[in-house]
Amino acid sequence: MESLLNTTLIVFLSGILFGSLLKIKFNELITKFLGYYLLFSIGLKGGTSLQNTGFTSDVNTVLLLGIFFAFLIPSLSFIYLKNILTLDDAAALSGAYGSVSAVTFVTADAFLVNNNQLFDSYMSAVLVVMEFPAIFMALFLVTHNKKLNLNENLNTIKYAFLEIPNIILISSLLLGYSLNKDLLKSIEFITTDMFYNILIIFLFVMGTRVAIRIGELKGQAKELLFFALLTPLFGAIIALLASISFNISSGNATLLMVLTASASYIAVPAVVKDAIPKANPAIYLGLSLGITFPFNIILGIPLYNELAKYFIG
Repeated sequence: MESLLNTTLIVFLSGILFGSLLKIKFNELITKFLGYYLLFSIGLKGGTSLQNTGFTSDVNTVLLLGIFFAFLIPSLSFIYLKNILTLDDAAALSGAYGSVSAVTFVTADAFLVNNNQLFDSYMSAVLVVMEFPAIFMALFLVTHNKKLNLNENLNTIKYAFLEIPNIILISSLLLGYSLNKDLLKSIEFITTDMFYNILIIFLFVMGTRVAIRIGELKGQAKELLFFALLTPLFGAIIALLASISFNISSGNATLLMVLTASASYIAVPAVVKDAIPKANPAIYLGLSLGITFPFNIILGIPLYNELAKYFIG
């Protein structure tokens, strides 16, 4: 019941209802501003956590696993999706599912705290580093499969990494890692208090965007629903197997499973919107926000945690 009453889920569903009834579309500048703020906050928090822990062998192991999964999942997803979607939609959706959901991660974080389970703060840095490979894969898949020449491929990749969302993530991560701890403490409101308020507004706006174009999923609902529900389960299982193999604690394993099981609706959509303009937002936002997000919030997090505790202890 607690999961069903999750504020973020209620706000997102309210946005869908509001958008469906009134057909109101918010200004794109509002969406961009909210998304950029959230990216900056996430990067800052990830950099701060890395400054506190340093690059130990445990940290490096989890970071590398996160990066590996962010390449693996889009690659496998594309193999399935290219048979039921256009190349643009398949690449955009694959990238979204290779990336991560900040809200799902924050919810899992709170879940572990409420259940008195230990985990390391550097896990938020894993969230940040998983964004870049997934964005790269979305753009690589669409350019590679359209058989563009080398220069066009290189230009697309260069363009992707010079996109504002990527610049914000990288710079904020470096900023959080390098700033004096006293200074970081003085701006803590950016990564805590303001973050949740902005996140709520962002989710409502995203809900209205999904509502406007959700009807475009008709005719593909069965295959895409299958993908949106099984992909997070697959991601969670491979993350669990890796956690067992590398002796990762159950708390950290739960968060790694959540990251691998979630799908992006901030960074990847922000890049895809401009870099792959023909990709349909109703597909990559509709599935990540409308299906996978509530699934993970309601059922996924408790399930992943129980599996981690059972197999790891």
